[in-house]
Amino acid sequence: MKAVGLGIALASIATVACADQPDPGLTAMLGTIQVSSQPYMVEGKLSGCQYVYAALIQDWVYRKGQFLKVDGSIGFMDIGGSFGTTLKVVVNEITVSPDGRFVFTPSPPSRAYLLGSDYSTNLEGLIQATPSDTPGALFSIFRAEPTLNILMEAAETNKTTVVFNRASGGSDILMPLELDVSDTQPNGLKVRSTDTGTNFARCIQALLKDNK
Repeated sequence: MKAVGLGIALASIATVACADQPDPGLTAMLGTIQVSSQPYMVEGKLSGCQYVYAALIQDWVYRKGQFLKVDGSIGFMDIGGSFGTTLKVVVNEITVSPDGRFVFTPSPPSRAYLLGSDYSTNLEGLIQATPSDTPGALFSIFRAEPTLNILMEAAETNKTTVVFNRASGGSDILMPLELDVSDTQPNGLKVRSTDTGTNFARCIQALLKDNK
């Protein structure tokens, strides 16, 4: 899930990343790494639409600014004949081994949700949150409302915010996502495209049409 590009970029960085002396290569990569729009197919039928994302952030809430790699997806799905929304958040702590290698340690959150620009969230619409088969992941299912309003806003602004906690902690980490970032070069330059939002909107239109 967009891990290859980020892995190559991280592999090209040789210095140690720490909070007191941040690695300049990692710092350059901070933020949204890559976002794509993908259909969700079940038995040959369109059953959902999702943003698939990868990001690199610093954890100032639990780990004094050490780096986290976060992957996942935000989806609008046909769930059992009715519409719902999904959020997958995969968290890996980044540390450096004694021989200078980057080590990714899965650290799944126990809570994850979306935040709107007016500070509203979709947490009250949570139906179920369960660990995923992906190490470090939490998979959450929400009612269509109010998540759909947040997704509509995201389609207009190409921005949204994923929020999650760590190890059942009370405080949450805010992770802004730039949905028009289609790729990030090893030097940190963001490659942007409006195609992601356009493709997601087309997918939603097709999904609603097929499920009338």
